[in-house]
Amino acid sequence: MSLRDELLKAGLVPSEQAKKRDSDARRQEHQRKKNKTLGAEEAARREEARQRADAELARKREQDRRLNQRREAERQQREHAARARQLIDAHRLNEPSAEAIYNFQDGRFIRAVRVTPAQRKALATGRLAIVRGDRGEFDFPLIPRETADKLAQFTPERVLLLYPESEGDEAEDEWGD
Repeated sequence: MSLRDELLKAGLVPSEQAKKRDSDARRQEHQRKKNKTLGAEEAARREEARQRADAELARKREQDRRLNQRREAERQQREHAARARQLIDAHRLNEPSAEAIYNFQDGRFIRAVRVTPAQRKALATGRLAIVRGDRGEFDFPLIPRETADKLAQFTPERVLLLYPESEGDEAEDEWGD
């Protein structure tokens, strides 16, 4: 026999009060279980929302990282173009009085640049190079080999013609100049 039953039998506790306490106890137990399920559901919803927020944050970070990479690449490209322009303009050896035409291949096109006989020899021996300038579509500056080597390090697409370096005497003997 339980304590409640003994108290009822002794008449120390009225039966309505005992029923009310039983009812309250059942109600509290029910609320506790309900809150536990609601708490678990609420915790699951919170966890799901947190996971969605984390996934969104990760996606945003990845998008920002890609955007920053693209911006950095564009900045580097502009920097390389400016540096190339500066190198070419500082070491340009084209002479306005040159009359000989020197033909060379630019991709699938044959291009021409005016050179002096000394420049033609320097081109053939690899001491001069032809590069793509940016003053116009047909701007092909002649620059020294050292400058062309520096230019090829960061913008190799600008170097159009650079023969391997050789001695000029061999070329003269071979062609009978």
